[in-house]
Amino acid sequence: MRILLIDDHQLIGKSLELTFKNFPEISAFKYLANTADIFHTLDTFKPALVLMDIHLKGENGLDLGKRILQLYSVKLVFLSGFNLIEYQNIAMKLGAHGFLNKDIAVDELVANLKKVVYEDKLIFPTNIESHKITDREKEILQYLAQGVKQTAIATELSISERTVRNHIYAINEKLKTNSVVSTIVKAVELGIIEVKF
Repeated sequence: MRILLIDDHQLIGKSLELTFKNFPEISAFKYLANTADIFHTLDTFKPALVLMDIHLKGENGLDLGKRILQLYSVKLVFLSGFNLIEYQNIAMKLGAHGFLNKDIAVDELVANLKKVVYEDKLIFPTNIESHKITDREKEILQYLAQGVKQTAIATELSISERTVRNHIYAINEKLKTNSVVSTIVKAVELGIIEVKF
């Protein structure tokens, strides 16, 4: 397996470089701390898999990942410290093969990468589907987070109050919450909505 890591945290890059030497199935490993050389490296190194952080200096890893997948037939796995449902959904939609948390054990990381490369498996957290919030539900969540009352939301969206209540019930079921406050807190934690102060 030829693996290219793109991560601006040098400690992670260097530690994986050392650790991966203990795994004979990883035939070659290259690490980039910045994205300037990425396309040249993809052309010359020809990795089977790109392992990439989402938060890169001056670059959104998800956008970069999309460009990589449009130009190269390479498998892409995101390795992130932010285990947000929204990021996972975007990664899945753009065609990534996986989304792994940075606190994963190295043995488990390598086992997952082997499944992606050799078995063409998709590796995403198992609870990703249960949190699928629709665009309309996101819209309602955003209004609730701004303190807008249900009657005003109904007027704003040209729907009935009952429809708003049904949406809120559906959101609570998906997020396993039982109050507006706990729903907003969980939605923010999961990256589904942003609260601007």
